Amino acid sequence: MSLLSGARALDRLFQLENKHRAILEAQAAEIQALKDRLTKLEEYVKAREEILVAEAKGAAAAVASVTASQHVSEISRRLGVMEERLRGTGASRLSAPDDAT
Repeated sequence: MSLLSGARALDRLFQLENKHRAILEAQAAEIQALKDRLTKLEEYVKAREEILVAEAKGAAAAVASVTASQHVSEISRRLGVMEERLRGTGASRLSAPDDAT
């Protein structure tokens, strides 16, 4: 009887070892899946950050362009007003500083 109960105990031990191995393999697979998911999320976040930086640069360039064009437009308008005033007084058009040579 002792030999039989020892064999049963050994059989139960092997069964438990197989269950334990299966659990460990399942956990390893789950951990790997989580690692893969984290890697994909990191790549996605990096791509989104690059897109946001590019959009911010584009917006900054657009704002700079609009600001510059508004100043040029204002200067042109003021020059036009000054030229009209000069015409009204009968004076000739002012020459550019480069033309004075």
